[in-house]
Amino acid sequence: MNAEFKKVLGHVSPEIQIELEKRGWALSALSEAAATLARADSTDLLVQEVCAAIASQGPYVLAWVGKAEDDEKKTVTVIGAYGSALEYVKDIQVSWSEFEPSGLGPGGTAIRTGISSVVFDSESDEGFVSWRERARQFGIRSAVGCPIPDGADHPYGVLLVYSKIPNAFGESEVQLFESLAQEIGFGLRSIERQHKLDDQIHEKELVQERLASSLRATIEAMSKTMEWRDPYTAGHQKRVAFISMAIAKNLGWSDERIQSLYMAGMVHDIGKVAVPSEILTKPTRLTDLEMQMVQGHVESGYQILKDIPFPWPIAEMVHQHHERLDGSGYPKGLKGEEICPEARILAVADTIEAMATHRPYRAAKGLQAAMDEIRVEAGTKLDAKVVDAAYELLDSEGTLQKLIDAQ
Repeated sequence: MNAEFKKVLGHVSPEIQIELEKRGWALSALSEAAATLARADSTDLLVQEVCAAIASQGPYVLAWVGKAEDDEKKTVTVIGAYGSALEYVKDIQVSWSEFEPSGLGPGGTAIRTGISSVVFDSESDEGFVSWRERARQFGIRSAVGCPIPDGADHPYGVLLVYSKIPNAFGESEVQLFESLAQEIGFGLRSIERQHKLDDQIHEKELVQERLASSLRATIEAMSKTMEWRDPYTAGHQKRVAFISMAIAKNLGWSDERIQSLYMAGMVHDIGKVAVPSEILTKPTRLTDLEMQMVQGHVESGYQILKDIPFPWPIAEMVHQHHERLDGSGYPKGLKGEEICPEARILAVADTIEAMATHRPYRAAKGLQAAMDEIRVEAGTKLDAKVVDAAYELLDSEGTLQKLIDAQ
């Protein structure tokens, strides 16, 4: 209580002085508790901090919140308590049933009737008989129970406040604690709604993770099928996917976008299922007609993938991975910004992997030759920023070489 308030009290009668002091304690408790309500983000924290705020004021030795259970005995469960008389609620038996002796106190009565219940003096209140001896042990002389609304058939529970002096709770004090109980109810419902929303979001995330895992497994199965038809390029799609991911990471792409690039890389040559295997494995130079058939794999891949409801434009990435910035690529001769960024990365990764590894018609040219090739084409056929990001993989740890050697 501040000095100015004490100065005012010095000029009023003792009776009014007592009433003002009681009002001051209740107001202080309400003020402190309201501040905690604003920052609490869990039921336990809300209840505990509100009780602590109340019990730190004036003659209040204990505050606790009880939840009204719907069991056979209509038990009131302590979900949070604070105060110098905290041991009072240890193993306490409280009910909100009118047929149970433990349901006649302020807590049970407030829940059952939906109206605040006051014990003006624990030594004389008939409904407090079950707890009288217990109250004496902890210096409790008066109490108030205020129902915490829930909007259901009965209140959520009750806010109970105990004082070491009798008659601590007059009409004004009860109104203040009723207001606090209503705010507690609002706070609890808000937290519950937030938790339900969080649970829904978490469940949605789990579903998305499961779908993503299934999608990834399906993509990998499709890639494996392609490799069985063309053993000479076994692992090619996977290595292109890994190189593409590493490049995209260097470019600062998001995890989700990198994941979409991985999916595209794993099936970028899926259209080769439409190309005769004898052409794919031919150890000599292809004829112009055979080359046209091979180049048709991007269109075939697009047709295979376009109707699959991917969350990303996988089909378009596959369709464009042989396009070149100067328009010299295929199948549509797209130029510059017409080519999607994912396809530009696939183009660089595909070039590196194809030149650095063995093919039926030639021996591997090696990583350095592949890097020299993409450097020559940077800015004309290939995206210069993507090429620069690929060169960053030529680090002291041999990252790019390890990706080339991956099986």
